[in-house]
Amino acid sequence: MQQENRKIVIVGGGISGLTTAYYLEQQANQKGQAIHTTVIEEAPILGGKIATERSGNFITEGGPESFVTRKREAWELCQELGLGDQLVGTTERGKNYILHNGRPEIVPMGPGAAIRTPLLTLKGKLRVLREPFVPPRTDRADETLGDFLRRRVGAEMVDNVVAPAMGSVYLSDVNKMSTQVVFGQFADMEREHGSLVKGMFALMKQRRTERKLAAENGQPVKKEKLPAFVTLRKGLISMIETLAEKLSGDVMTGTAVNRIRHNATQTLSYQLDLSNGQTVMADVVVLAIPTFAMADLLAEYDTAVAQQLRAVQYNSVTTVSVAFNKSDILEPFDGFGVVVPDREASKLLAIEAVSNKFGHRSPDDQVVLRAFVGGYRHEALSQLPDGELLRLVRDELAAIFGIQAAPTFHRIFRWQPANPQYPVGHLEMVAAIEGKLQPLLPNLYLTGSGMRGIGIPDCIRQARETAGQVVEQLQKQHAAA
Repeated sequence: MQQENRKIVIVGGGISGLTTAYYLEQQANQKGQAIHTTVIEEAPILGGKIATERSGNFITEGGPESFVTRKREAWELCQELGLGDQLVGTTERGKNYILHNGRPEIVPMGPGAAIRTPLLTLKGKLRVLREPFVPPRTDRADETLGDFLRRRVGAEMVDNVVAPAMGSVYLSDVNKMSTQVVFGQFADMEREHGSLVKGMFALMKQRRTERKLAAENGQPVKKEKLPAFVTLRKGLISMIETLAEKLSGDVMTGTAVNRIRHNATQTLSYQLDLSNGQTVMADVVVLAIPTFAMADLLAEYDTAVAQQLRAVQYNSVTTVSVAFNKSDILEPFDGFGVVVPDREASKLLAIEAVSNKFGHRSPDDQVVLRAFVGGYRHEALSQLPDGELLRLVRDELAAIFGIQAAPTFHRIFRWQPANPQYPVGHLEMVAAIEGKLQPLLPNLYLTGSGMRGIGIPDCIRQARETAGQVVEQLQKQHAAA
């Protein structure tokens, strides 16, 4: 019996929504399941937090500027999309710094550097060395990342090194964020091996064993060594553009979903009322939008679920990219960036040295820095007018790097709200919400950065898993029909 075309609507045209649509079409085609996808995005352009501006010889990222390769999902997707030859890794020369008494201090990456670093006192250094001998926690419940790492490596390491690094990435306080969401592998290491150091050694041993077995079986043993961070030559928006081109379904922009109606007695059980006055019918709905936007659409069906989704906090941040003539920089900075601890007087979250990290994004005679303003410490500053914001950033760059020159170029991107904040117990809350919605609104799915991970690879992983769940459910429904 020929399958009918099942209609799937994905609300949200960021990386989560577009990747969900892409994997839905790929997996449905592999399973012989006929589907039609429609992506609906409220903003006039696709991409969500991925926002690339190409202006002359400058490529400016307003949101994320790269992704990690430790999690392979984004790397693999780029290969699938035919973007493999556009991937660009970070340069080899960069170092990471932490602001210490107003000056950048290099993050220690080896035993010798760790002994010499002024970021930790002798007591703090000795506390880090005790990590393999600290008894593991027996309670499997979630805890804050700050509590977890203080137990393992001590308060100094957390406050002086880890907290500023995590704050610049997640725009969140380590004393509030969930370990299970952010660094679940750390908790697994402690539980399975008793300590982080022992877990690292066990992982290295496992990899050596895998290489040995591969060699014995005549298989290639040398894995491709990837840069820690990669981007796309023409900007991360290339991923968004290519995903949209690959989709065979419909894509609507500048259109909001005002209401979702559900009627189980209808063949197409979902009706979406759009801001342009149209309605769209669907068998399946996937919400790939911020949790507060999910709450608005689900409130009429379960107010408790809506309250839980609205309780996920989002911090605001503004990125300010500034370029200077290289000849005007008296003391060139050799790092990838500087993160700012809470104790420092600086009003910035972090500074990224874009031209050091990815040299192709600007002319050779330019130095490009990107400042992050706002986050959990100074959220109000992210809403300053453009002129005041630029003045603030220039003052900070003068104080930290001694840069007095006028910028040759600048761009400001505002994200209000920006990143979701994952409190302790977040994953349990998400599972409970999904459990409540499944019988109430069957064939409705939630995905995106507000659910189980914020980075681009995390969003892609969740999208692929969601697509798999949808296709599997459609296959079951067809078999039962």
